[in-house]
Order: sequence, then C-alpha cells, then structure tokens
Amino acid sequence: MSKGLFIIGTDTDVGKTVVTAGLIHLLRSKNYDACYFKPVLSGAAFKNGQFIPGDTNFVKTLGDIPESLENMTPYSFKTPVSPHLAAKIENVAIQVSIIKQKFEDLKQKYPYMVVEGAGGLIVPLKAKYMLYDLVKDLHLPIVVVGRAGLGTINHTLLTVRYAQSVGIKVKGIILNGYDSSNKCHLDNKKTIKELTKLSVLTIPKLKDINVEKIQLGNLKNIIKENLDVKTLIEWMEPC
Repeated sequence: MSKGLFIIGTDTDVGKTVVTAGLIHLLRSKNYDACYFKPVLSGAAFKNGQFIPGDTNFVKTLGDIPESLENMTPYSFKTPVSPHLAAKIENVAIQVSIIKQKFEDLKQKYPYMVVEGAGGLIVPLKAKYMLYDLVKDLHLPIVVVGRAGLGTINHTLLTVRYAQSVGIKVKGIILNGYDSSNKCHLDNKKTIKELTKLSVLTIPKLKDINVEKIQLGNLKNIIKENLDVKTLIEWMEPC
C-alpha cells in the first residue's frame, strides 16, 4: 500500500511548487521511490510544439521521475486563473473520476506519493467541488506551506483550522523564505507552533530558482540541509 501526503499553500505564490519539488528530490535521493501528482494546473505553456505543465515539468526534472507529464497532471490549462475558471474558459469539463483513477494508477507503481494542490485549500476545481474535497477523496493528510513573513500567522492558522474543521489531518507546516535573524520570522514560527501544536519547519530564502526555465539554483542543498527525510516519511499516511 502506498503512503502519501498533500501539499497545500496558504495562498498563491508562497513557493509551494518549489518546496514540493525539494521534498520529491529529498525522497528520491534517499532511495524512496516517490512520485509527484498535481491533479490540475493552470498557466501551462506551449514549448517546442508541446503543451507543458511547468510546475510538473520542474518537479519531474528535479526528482528525475520516470513518469509522463500527463499521468502526473491529468488537467493542464493555459489560462493562469483558478482551475474552475480556466476550465470554463477553455471549455473543458474537469472530471473528478479521472483524477482519482490517475492517482490510483500511480499508487500501483510508486510506494510514496506527494500531491500538490492548486493554490489554497478552498480553491474550486469545479462547481461545488473544492480542493479540500479532493484531499478528502484521496484520503491524504496535508502539510501546509506558508510565507515566513508578515501575515503568515493569519493565513496559516486559517488554513490549519479550516482543514481540521472539515476532517482533514494536518501533519506539519513549512515556512518558506525564513530568516533566523529576522525578529518577525522568529516570532511567527514560535507563535504558529504554540497555537497549532504542530511541527513547524523552515526553509531559508532560495536563490536563482525559476520554475518555468527549470533553474534549480541552490534548492537541492537547501532542502537537504533543512529538512529530514525521516520526518517527511512520518508525515505520510497510507492512502
């Protein structure tokens, strides 16, 4: 039986994809046969005559995952907006059954799964079906990725509390762009840990990272220096 977790951002552009890519790299570099799954992606682009989901391509490249982009991301949209709106604009009907089947297929091949959402927990994938509904349908716990700076206490606590209120298990929190010399960052970590009673890990600011151009910068080293693969495995649950 596969084990997995679902990565949720507190907001758009908190570095969720980069952090997820780092987690996949960490797992696979330690010989854990892990695969990435991003059910729906907005903002894909045509490159060399192919439609490329940039986030998925970045994670696949960094993790050296031997899986096709379409299996890891069954729905890719060019329009960079919420999935439900992108699907409407591009006249595509998102079918949850297809997402579930793709996930099941990958589970048969890989013992570890890391799933990444599109934006935050309450993003609609289609009418009356939110991202948190998919998390529950896939039977996964979540890890919350948030900013380290001002505003993150509110955003992180709202995400954690809402997830818990709908029956989703929250395993931990990762603050991205953390600076240990910054008093605000230090207090944010301490306060979030005290209020949530959850493990709060941190990743310092990454340099020279570009998802679309697949520029890895110092990501590999930063992840290995700041995250423990044992903790990541402990966060995972059978799915």
